Amino acid sequence: MISIGDLKTAVDIAELQKLLARISRSGEPVSRARATNVANDRRFPEPVVDHRKLRLWKRSEVLAWIDARDQERTDPGA
Repeated sequence: MISIGDLKTAVDIAELQKLLARISRSGEPVSRARATNVANDRRFPEPVVDHRKLRLWKRSEVLAWIDARDQERTDPGA
């Protein structure tokens, strides 16, 4: 279930592009195609809204996923 608060802070594909800059080599927002590929990965959080023209994810879940990937990238032995 998603709350109104979750909807207000939800991440769409454009916001995902910006958030993925944290783990991109350049530190710049990634392309829409790259963000879509990431979002389609089975390990990425499930969208809370999944409509043919719009997908939204919980910000907290996306940030946790990004933090985990960043940790793996910076500490591959962990």
